[in-house]
Amino acid sequence: MSPRIKASTPALPRHRGRIFRLRPRIWLGLLCLVCLGFATHLLWQRTAPIIAQHPQYLLAAENIEITPSPPWIRSDIKAEVLRDGGLAGTVSLLDPWDELSRRVQDAFEFHPWIASVERIRKRPPSSLEVEVKYRRPIAAVEVGDADGVAFLPIDEHAIRLPERDLSDAQRRYLPRISGITDRPLVGDAWDDPRVIGGAKLAAALTDVWQQLRLVEILSRIRPDAADEHPSYTYELVTTGGTRIVWGAAPGQEALAGELPLDQKRRLLQDYAAQHGRLESIDGPARLDVRSDLIVTPRTARNKIKNGAGDATQTK
Repeated sequence: MSPRIKASTPALPRHRGRIFRLRPRIWLGLLCLVCLGFATHLLWQRTAPIIAQHPQYLLAAENIEITPSPPWIRSDIKAEVLRDGGLAGTVSLLDPWDELSRRVQDAFEFHPWIASVERIRKRPPSSLEVEVKYRRPIAAVEVGDADGVAFLPIDEHAIRLPERDLSDAQRRYLPRISGITDRPLVGDAWDDPRVIGGAKLAAALTDVWQQLRLVEILSRIRPDAADEHPSYTYELVTTGGTRIVWGAAPGQEALAGELPLDQKRRLLQDYAAQHGRLESIDGPARLDVRSDLIVTPRTARNKIKNGAGDATQTK
């Protein structure tokens, strides 16, 4: 070996004793942390039910914020949901989130004015924000019994809505579906196809209902309908008595060989724009829009053969 090249210096030995002395301390610290966490968990399990029942965390109307209700609802939705849904005094904001959100959603969707719950969020320190979609009264079903005639509001899906929120005048002002005898409970849907189709028709015409001076929806069974699966055809009546033969319920036009809904609407709007309001004394007695616009005049003059002159016959 050359005298100029020094031999490599051997690595210094590790202080194994020092490392060994440190490891027990580290493990002891970790063990203490684990024990502390476990003890805290046990303590929380014992005290959580007591803390959760504190009035500060119990679900109440004052710590729930919901979507503002529309003008046609006069009820206190929050108070009714808490009462009827069994939430008052039984649900805590410290409950597990899955259980809490499910119970709140079920309670709100049970209310007849609530169509769906869109979102539920916690807001610190102890409140909930509930975003809901409300039902809208689209028509009123006219039913009669021993107590007289009642006008029961429904939405576009034929769900019976609480009539106490609407005055009698408001319910009479809604599109009227006549000729119905049965009635479900508030919050339940009619299973009568006449009401279901009438609700769809009222919803499809809601923006032109007043423009066309419509007041009533009538239905009758189609003569070619099967007994086990009856289908219905619909007529509209104006405030002046003009009858509009509409035909099939919305969505069934193609099966019945009729014009689409939008074309039927356009025929009525164009006729009203050209000839004035449909309910005027000079308006037609009958309009048929199933396949084209067919107008039947309100009056017809017939010649009397015996020479007595003209006579007016009302159709």
